[in-house]
Amino acid sequence: MRHLADQVMAKLSHLLVHVFFRSIELQCKENLPNTGPVVLVANHNNGLIDGLLLMAVLGRYPRFLGKSTLFKIVPLWPFLKFAGVIPVYRAIDGVPGDHNVSAFSTCHDILARSGVVALFPEGISHDEPTLQPLKTGAARIALDAGFENGVNPVVTVAVGLTYDSKTRFRSRALVRIAEPVSISRWSEEYQVDSQKAVRAFTDDVARQLAEVSPTYPSWAQAVKVSRIAEVVVRSPKGRFPSDVTMGDQVGTAERLAEIEMRDPGNARLQALDAAFAVYERDLEFLGLSDSQIAAEYPRARLRWLLVWSIVKVIFTIPFAAIGVIVHIVPFVIIKQIARRPANEGMKSTAKLLGCFASFVVVYTALGIIVGRREGAGAGLVIAMGSPLCGYAAVRLGERVRRVGGILGGYRIVANGTPVLRAVSDHRTAVVHAALGVLDTP
Repeated sequence: MRHLADQVMAKLSHLLVHVFFRSIELQCKENLPNTGPVVLVANHNNGLIDGLLLMAVLGRYPRFLGKSTLFKIVPLWPFLKFAGVIPVYRAIDGVPGDHNVSAFSTCHDILARSGVVALFPEGISHDEPTLQPLKTGAARIALDAGFENGVNPVVTVAVGLTYDSKTRFRSRALVRIAEPVSISRWSEEYQVDSQKAVRAFTDDVARQLAEVSPTYPSWAQAVKVSRIAEVVVRSPKGRFPSDVTMGDQVGTAERLAEIEMRDPGNARLQALDAAFAVYERDLEFLGLSDSQIAAEYPRARLRWLLVWSIVKVIFTIPFAAIGVIVHIVPFVIIKQIARRPANEGMKSTAKLLGCFASFVVVYTALGIIVGRREGAGAGLVIAMGSPLCGYAAVRLGERVRRVGGILGGYRIVANGTPVLRAVSDHRTAVVHAALGVLDTP
């Protein structure tokens, strides 16, 4: 029964995250062993979305530990139970006794069956631009399983989760998997001083996570280097309107941030900041995006893209209209509710799970109403067709924005004015300055 629930939950999470995110990139999936006991650790800055994303993309179903207070949230309780989340009772929750003996025992049993135990060792979902201090739970579970319960060979795998806008619907996500690390290296130290080994192991887990997780001193710097990186990695003649992969963009941004933190007075960095400020001013003044400036298509190609996009928009409109009618009321209600949490990650959680639950209720109600009036077949068609029409509405919005981007690109090509040529030169200056910084030893 548990295996069936895991399969259903994996499929459900795959559906949810691929509707919520426009794209999900997975790097180094081969680093996650296909078999054997694994303690998986991940950064935690997007609420329950983090867990859903890992369930959807890893290929092995992870059994998560979650703070016990989550189980007190009535709408979440059935979902957590169905997902097989193991409750953890923290000291700050004021629950007497060491209930985690049972939780850790469950983890050891899962590892003994060559399963995957997943934790967010920061202990909280947060909105900070860097990793928070780690708890020792992952180290205790891994070391105790290997050296006290004879589970072998236990490895830890760090997974970094990055979002370009974690609360925005149809944004992007990046999942990076670090190389597995065996606990065998800690065997001797654990036998001598288990507590010291746990602390040292936790420090090493933090190092593993830092290699694949976004780390910036401030959000201001994170935004700046991300925008510069987008300019640098975008191909001048790429697929309109954007061919920037999130992995390339994040990797370049982190390299720029690393250089800036190491050598803030770097003259090349100052030149890059100055060049980018000029280019940003140009884009704001003209009301254009970097992808429009970078696109170098002949007019015939742009005309074809424009016509084809308009055809798809026209074809989608009837289905999208039905989707809007079906979904607009629950969507607006959930959107208002999702504004209440202070934590940004919980806002996205409320949006995703709230919309899912309310939409299912609407689909079921419509199916029953139509089924009673027109027959069971008609009711089933309505219940199954409503989510497809909702997706059509989402795609329509994206296609309309694409048409706007193509029109902007066409305006650039058609009007090849000295002003636009100057903006293109300013963009080139940003790229050259950034490459000069990235070449810093």
